[in-house]
Parts: sequence; C-alpha cells; structure tokens
Amino acid sequence: MAELARRQKGNVTRAQLFEAGFTRDVIDRRVRLGALHEQFPGVYLVGHRAEPPLARECAALLYCAPRALLSHRTAGRLWEWPVPQIEAVELTVVGRHRRSRTGLIVYSMNAIEPAELRRHEGLPVTSPSLTLLDLAGVLGQEDLARCLNEARVQDLTDEELKTTLAAHPNRRGRRALAGLVRAEIAEFAVESEAEALCLRLMLDHDLKPDQSQARIGPYRVDFLYEAERLVVEVDGYRYHRTRDRFVRDRRRRAHLMALGYEVFVVSWPDLVDAPKQTMARLCAVRARLRGAALRT
Repeated sequence: MAELARRQKGNVTRAQLFEAGFTRDVIDRRVRLGALHEQFPGVYLVGHRAEPPLARECAALLYCAPRALLSHRTAGRLWEWPVPQIEAVELTVVGRHRRSRTGLIVYSMNAIEPAELRRHEGLPVTSPSLTLLDLAGVLGQEDLARCLNEARVQDLTDEELKTTLAAHPNRRGRRALAGLVRAEIAEFAVESEAEALCLRLMLDHDLKPDQSQARIGPYRVDFLYEAERLVVEVDGYRYHRTRDRFVRDRRRRAHLMALGYEVFVVSWPDLVDAPKQTMARLCAVRARLRGAALRT
C-alpha cells in the first residue's frame, strides 16, 4: 500500500488494494482507524490527512480514470497562470461522460490531439493552448487576457493556438479565445508582412509596444515605446533598395536620435532566422532605457 501511495501522490484506489491482497474488511477497518482517508469514492489518501502536493489532483484523476486529464483552472494553476482560485479540481474525461461531485468538476470531450496532452510531475494535463481554450469557456475576458499574456511569455506560439482552435470548432469558449487573439493584432496598424511578423514576435515575448505607425514630428515610425523613448523600425531590402529612400531613411533616424529617441532596427533575416535572439536584444535595450529613465 505504501509503494502504491508513493507513486500516486499519497493515494491508492480500492481496486488497487483488492489487487494487492487486501480484503474488504481490512480496507474498511483501516478507514475506520484513520489509516485511509477517502478523497473520492473508492480513492483514499494513505496515512494522515495532510495532503502532499498535487494529492487532490491525483485522487481526482484516479477516480475518473482512464483517459482523464487535469484541465481548465486546475491546469492553468499548474502552468503558473493568474487564474482565479477555486476549491474544486477541474478535469476533462475523453470519450465518455462522468458526473461532477463535491470537490470535483468534470468536463468531457470526444477526442484529443496527441500534442494537446502534456505531463506535469507525472500527471496528465491539457496543453497550454487547450487549457486556454477551456479557460475561455469559464473565465471573463480580463482574466482570460491575463492568462493569454502569461502563456505568450512562456513561448506559446500562434501555430499552437491555431491548431487547437481548428481541432475543436464547437468547444465552448472558442469564439472568445479566437476574438481575443484577433484583438491582439487588430489594435495595431501594420503596413507590411515584416511589420506584422515583428508585432507578432513582440506580443509573443511580452514586448507589446505602446503605438504602431506613431507620428513623431514630420515622421511616422513603425512601433513606439513611449516611456523608454524607443522606436522599433522594420527594415526590408525592397523598401530601401533605391538611393533616395536610403537617404531619407537615414535622415529620419538622425532626426529621431536628435530628439532623444533610440532607434532599434529589425531586418527580415532578424525576424525569420533569429527571432528569439532579436527579441532578447530588444528586451535588453528596453530594460536599459527603462532603467535610465528611472534614474533620472
């Protein structure tokens, strides 16, 4: 019994105890004596009532096994997102229905893609993209936006979100999440594929600019961080291949620098070949300028 409990966050099931040679009378006596504490019907915490980490979550999975995985707000907490705290464990059962009960909220889905199943300390949990889709069905827009932002910081990609949204066209919350993803881009104006890619990367790395296509004196800049007086300019060979355009661009940068703006230039190869390194440099420049502003 101790070995079973060690592998299952302190839990054992009644069926497992039968298989290990325990009789019904022995199990019931251990329950009466306080050696076993029922978490859910047929699932017991071994020893004292103090639950080790994730014991309740594991007990819920054992109760709903097989093909159960932690989801919704429970999964959001495991991904370390700012989800509202609730007492119940939330999980999803694949391919069948199971009733909720006190301390347990059960959802169901017909099928799950392999990439949408992850493990957290050995426990099955929905992937970040599927967790967001589930949260979209139970959270308000502000809470969902905070979770989406944190997922972006943790490197959740557009491709993962698009794949999950396409795989579950009728799942509750799909419209809310899809709308929120569209709104991330819609609030900014971009004029080229390179600018759109740059914006997407900035959002993915928690580097959301204050403005796009911002007007500074006689010039318009691609992206602007106002407090840091930082301009991000997306350069492409097609735009700068003529001599006149090249000269006008250099004059514009000189004007911006004279006004106290730092110009961070991003090329198409920066965005395609080294996106993480480029965003890391932008993050470092922004942090430096923010620190300088605080010191003054």
